[in-house]
Amino acid sequence: MKGKILKKIVTFMMVLICAVSIPGQGAQAATIEDTMINQDYDTFGINPITTMYDCDITMAFRTEGLVMTFSTASLGTASVIGVKDIKVQQKMWYGWKTVLTSPGAENQDQSIFACTVTYSEAVKGKTYRVLCTHYANVDVYEEFENDTGAFKFTY
Repeated sequence: MKGKILKKIVTFMMVLICAVSIPGQGAQAATIEDTMINQDYDTFGINPITTMYDCDITMAFRTEGLVMTFSTASLGTASVIGVKDIKVQQKMWYGWKTVLTSPGAENQDQSIFACTVTYSEAVKGKTYRVLCTHYANVDVYEEFENDTGAFKFTY
């Protein structure tokens, strides 16, 4: 008889321990999940889905010089969309020399942006590169740094 009572007491204690600990585990799991959702994306090496999908610099070497078209597109209407910090650089023996700068331009309440810049003093046979920052704000402000790499000016 004592064995049955002891067994029931032990069983009751085990059930009680399990029942009491379940809500605590549930709360802990929710806390961990909330923490993971609110942590910075960089912690996990991932980025949120971007709203920009077309960030291009098109270069054409023409008789009027180096003609560059900058385009930025977004998925959805952006409160602001554009390109900024445009730099045209010429390759020199010591590195890259900035030969033209432009603050860029932007559109409001659009999903596509494009503009053209011409560097009329480009020298045939010289190597150039173009740098800029594309940006848009659909639900969140985003930037993308673009670099054409080196191109030789020929026409």
